[in-house]
Amino acid sequence: GSVTEAAEILGTTQPNASKSLKQLEGAIGISLFQRNGGRLQPTPEAEILFAHAARLMEELAFIETLSGDLARLKSGFVQVATLATFGVALLPLVAEAFNARYPDVVVQIDVVDSDKIHSFVSRGNYDLGLVHHPSQEVDLTARTLRTGSMVCILPAAHPLARRPGIKAADLAGMPLITYPRTLPFGAAIAKTLADEGVQIRNPLSANHSHVVRKLVERGRGLALVDEYSVWDAATTSGIAVRPFEPRIPVSIGMIVSQRRPLSLAAQAFLTALQDALATPPL
Repeated sequence: GSVTEAAEILGTTQPNASKSLKQLEGAIGISLFQRNGGRLQPTPEAEILFAHAARLMEELAFIETLSGDLARLKSGFVQVATLATFGVALLPLVAEAFNARYPDVVVQIDVVDSDKIHSFVSRGNYDLGLVHHPSQEVDLTARTLRTGSMVCILPAAHPLARRPGIKAADLAGMPLITYPRTLPFGAAIAKTLADEGVQIRNPLSANHSHVVRKLVERGRGLALVDEYSVWDAATTSGIAVRPFEPRIPVSIGMIVSQRRPLSLAAQAFLTALQDALATPPL
């Protein structure tokens, strides 16, 4: 009802407010107010514009709040594509630590076939992908995060569990749960044992680290697995994890799309992953 009162609310002077109002009416070609008894009353056209302007200001306020939440990681979304071997033990620990620090950021972890991770990440379907052997490709940036080793897992009550480490010769004649030789892990294990002249029994095999681990927990034999699939073994009972010689290296690498930079939330998740990898359980 008063330009003077409006100017006070806006923190400006009455002449400036009058000038702004005149410029606005000139720009849109509509009279917004009429004088009635010394007071300003909005025109019907002004009422219509005001309803839309109010919604616009609400959206602007929401954007300001959301941008602040994103900057403080009070909001956000992280999508990770991973091989099953990293999703069994390592990533649940990482997600637990990340969620404790950033409870408002949503994390989605999908186990994806190795031949699909690269294409999905390249297309921007995921913030990052976790693979064994990251390779530079078109539209992708690849980096090795850590190179670990295959380890021997065995029932906690097994006599060999009393040893600090397991050598290939220790497995001679033992029932060994392994991977099919058609898989890289299975081929590497078979070659290593053959080079060491070790004969083993293979009553069971599986193409998934989680299945191999469960068979060992049930006492069906020993196994050689990559250490990332038993990263949480120290907090679980039933199996023992021991270093294995000769060493069979196993890497964990990250791939990200060159077209899509990592969000603040994804960067924070990557930091949590690197922190976990910096403190191996063995």
